[in-house]
Amino acid sequence: MPDRPRVLIEVYDDGFDTTRSWGGVETALWHLIAGLRGAGVEVDCYPAREGDPETVAARVRRERVDAVFPLVESEIFTGSGEPGLSARVVRIWHDVSRIAPDLSTPPPCPAHTTGAAGRCIAARARPDGPMTEVFLRPAAWTRCFHRAHVIPWAADHLPRVDAGDPRGPLVLQLGKIDNDAAERCVRKLLAHGRPLRLIFSGWSRTGREARVRFARFAYHDLVDLVDFYDIRADWTRVFAGASVLVLPSRFHETFNFLAAESVQVGVPVVALGGAGELGRFASWQAPDLDALTERLLAEPGTPSPRPRAEAGWAEIARRYATVIAELP
Repeated sequence: MPDRPRVLIEVYDDGFDTTRSWGGVETALWHLIAGLRGAGVEVDCYPAREGDPETVAARVRRERVDAVFPLVESEIFTGSGEPGLSARVVRIWHDVSRIAPDLSTPPPCPAHTTGAAGRCIAARARPDGPMTEVFLRPAAWTRCFHRAHVIPWAADHLPRVDAGDPRGPLVLQLGKIDNDAAERCVRKLLAHGRPLRLIFSGWSRTGREARVRFARFAYHDLVDLVDFYDIRADWTRVFAGASVLVLPSRFHETFNFLAAESVQVGVPVVALGGAGELGRFASWQAPDLDALTERLLAEPGTPSPRPRAEAGWAEIARRYATVIAELP
């Protein structure tokens, strides 16, 4: 009987023993690891602090590892290290920071656009390999890369229910948009009597500043402020009885778990345009936060949610197992 495939997956130093910093990457890796193990793949994790290329390469040789999944922030993600390690690397592009450091939507690539000429926008990210790429959705910038696969994340870690209520509060995520604009939005909605449930994106500086800035709104009669939450246990705290999830982001979202989870539990999403794949889950989008606020006030009805994510975690894991099996 052949040996089972062996995989190393890099995780943040807090690992999975955290609730205050649990986010989309933790959700994705937690369920991917469980699914791969269920598909017959041996998976071990290593913390980012132990992720230098030389240490990982030695472990790959010693343990006969078939694939390494580094974090986007990792030096290994860039292709650093010996060629034998890079050929085993599977890069999951859960953000675009290696191409657009400000996390904005990458522009069309002049080297991979018909009728254009110029340097590839992804040149610094070594798009020619030997790493294997996994993108969550196809996009113009993903055409730059060789050995590419498209495998989305899933949202069936939450139940397929209709937990929303058209009469309920708006759930507003803060931390991915300018905080001055966000406060203008909050004050205007409250002035018109709209109840709000405030949640925060914790990974960005803007999000950390928003948590401090908006703490005073916890005492407002129309505000339910959810400070920290762990989506594994607290999804009803976030979504139950909500009318709409308002998700303004200035970043290029390659997937967005909060939006996928909202649709999964039957709460529609509204968002800003130009935020990458966030439009996949949004019932409607507005050009800026002021326009979004005006539309929320002008349209008292609740939009219908977009279709739920197509694939579940079991299928996602099987597709990753195929990628691993096809590595040279």
